[in-house]
Amino acid sequence: MTVSVDPAHEPRLPAGGSRPPRAGSPSPVPSFLQMAALSDIVGLACAGFFWRLVPPTREVFTPLEASLMALALVAVTAVALHQVAPMRLAQLLEAPRAISEALLVPLLLGAAATLLAWHALGEAAAVAVLFWPPLAAVLLIPLRLLVSAVARHGVAKGWLRRRIAIIGAGEVSEGLIGRLLAPENAERPDILGIFDDRDATRRPEVVAGVPVVGTVKDLTERAAEERIDIIAIALPIRRALDILRSIQQVQWLSSDVLVLLEGENEAPQGAPVSLIAGQPALRLVRQPIPAGGMLAKTAMDYVLAAVAGLLLLPVLALAALAIRLDSPGPILFTQTRVGRFGRPFRIFKLRTLTWDPSDDGRVGVKGTDRRITRVGRFLRATCIDEMPQVFNVLRGEMSFVGPRPHVPRMEVRGVPIEEALPGYGARHRLKPGITGWAQVNGLSGTIEEVGMAREVLAHDLAYVSEWSLWLDLRIIARTATILMLGRDAFEARRHEWRSV
Repeated sequence: MTVSVDPAHEPRLPAGGSRPPRAGSPSPVPSFLQMAALSDIVGLACAGFFWRLVPPTREVFTPLEASLMALALVAVTAVALHQVAPMRLAQLLEAPRAISEALLVPLLLGAAATLLAWHALGEAAAVAVLFWPPLAAVLLIPLRLLVSAVARHGVAKGWLRRRIAIIGAGEVSEGLIGRLLAPENAERPDILGIFDDRDATRRPEVVAGVPVVGTVKDLTERAAEERIDIIAIALPIRRALDILRSIQQVQWLSSDVLVLLEGENEAPQGAPVSLIAGQPALRLVRQPIPAGGMLAKTAMDYVLAAVAGLLLLPVLALAALAIRLDSPGPILFTQTRVGRFGRPFRIFKLRTLTWDPSDDGRVGVKGTDRRITRVGRFLRATCIDEMPQVFNVLRGEMSFVGPRPHVPRMEVRGVPIEEALPGYGARHRLKPGITGWAQVNGLSGTIEEVGMAREVLAHDLAYVSEWSLWLDLRIIARTATILMLGRDAFEARRHEWRSV
């Protein structure tokens, strides 16, 4: 990952008249690069279509053979472009580099394919394949020029910029800002400011023209309200405790967290090293879901919630009637839970306990709890009490799959869970879910012991770090099995999450 800056850009906080993007909104850069890669595929597909129609191809191959050959050429060239010259914003901002990649890869592959066709199919087939590189280049180059022009326009106008916050007001941050402002850098980020936990008497007001705007806590509060793509920790290694403390404070945010490596800061062998303005950085936390994946997950959530909501209406109506006849109190039980970025929301469930307005949920419910009503025991055993949460999904507060939402100030053995489990806040980087990886591995129910809390957190963090659409579908399938066979369909299996 390369992040650079145009020297004409003067880092400053966004103007008061402009509204910053909301926290959780995807960075425009990955989405733009995906669209740019898609434009390459479209250009290659068009080249494949026209290659089927050139006279040498029609003379040598049958229509079916020509179609299969064109499909193979398009696929191999697309994969080679993705592997050899992946889309990067810095390259797209320089039209000559974008064009050279669009020329070089088809030419090299075309030469290899021509030689292979010569030996395998003869001279006539080789002549036909020889038409592929110029066709591919002719269609790729205009598209690359268009994408490059749009990228330069987007960076100049501000909608195609990464938003960067820097932790640490010192020599390391000064060096980073100098690189970001170097004349040879083409990409222009929005630098939101520098954040430093030292008191006002020990920290400067400005570093290399960038204002020091607050502490790391101020950064987390701001990141909960607006999008921050990258958090760069610019502290020397001798302040290791400050680095660790900063990581613990920001790890729950939906941002890439990098520790700059310079001088005495050296990356461990095999560590995931990125580049920011050409400077090595150790990436400790990455955005949990890429832009395309977030779009797919959101779409799946809304479609499933809409379908499930319609199908469950008769079940919910019968359950509501049974609750009303069984015990006094409301049918729906609503409770404050902690959502994404630590934001509170009201969760919907069918009431399964005797009504007690003073119950804040911090104690939890055990299987032998006397507060559970007769109808409530059946609803809990069949998981019907959780079904109203599809409306939380439709409201955008929850997802079908994700870490289960906990009540604020939840305690385990009398100790706040945030204190008992370092790193607990990282589970809030995604929307909470109706079901999750921990729940389908037998770790559902009230968390009573610190050991179980650690296991649940390990599963939650594994899900956050290893997310994929396939994993979501796998969890949904397991949840369906639990609904049919009961909550004990899958026993807790320690460390299975490691092989997700």
